[in-house]
Amino acid sequence: MKKWVVFLMIIFAIVICRTYLFMSFFKYEIIRESAAPVSVITNQKLLDDLKTSRSEDAIDNIIQDALRKTSSDLSFTFNKCYNEVNHLAESKNANCIGYAGFLSAIIQYKLNKSRHDKQWKVHHKVGKIYFLNENINKFFDSNFFKDHDFVTVENIETKEIIPIDGTVYDYFKINRVQLK
Repeated sequence: MKKWVVFLMIIFAIVICRTYLFMSFFKYEIIRESAAPVSVITNQKLLDDLKTSRSEDAIDNIIQDALRKTSSDLSFTFNKCYNEVNHLAESKNANCIGYAGFLSAIIQYKLNKSRHDKQWKVHHKVGKIYFLNENINKFFDSNFFKDHDFVTVENIETKEIIPIDGTVYDYFKINRVQLK
């Protein structure tokens, strides 16, 4: 009985501290800006959904709302799929490129709507993921794993950078990642 209580306490602690643990063990290195610019949303159904969603002023709320929308609208796939946001609004299947493109487009839309687009800038980045300072991408033979797409939101004045990964949020509900 005592072992079960200890086991459950450990599991509970891991769940509660998952963001801290993830950020302690995993780091992202930016290689380059994605060749695809942040998309402008033209899909009417997606625009209607975003127009009816609550309007946010704080950057943290804008990011969190965009992460929730991305997670609820997309399903991760290893298969070949569209990566353009307006196609993704219909197909619903995406890889990390699609998640980053969709997430960045939603954040940009919300920044424009809340008039924060002069203070914050969204970037679709391509990078590598490190586990305990070891590049994990090199352990995979497939070209699918040669790099990873994610998003950064940058304060133009202060240069603060908020890195986020829609796929990590979708699976683990971790809303921030750590840059190397």
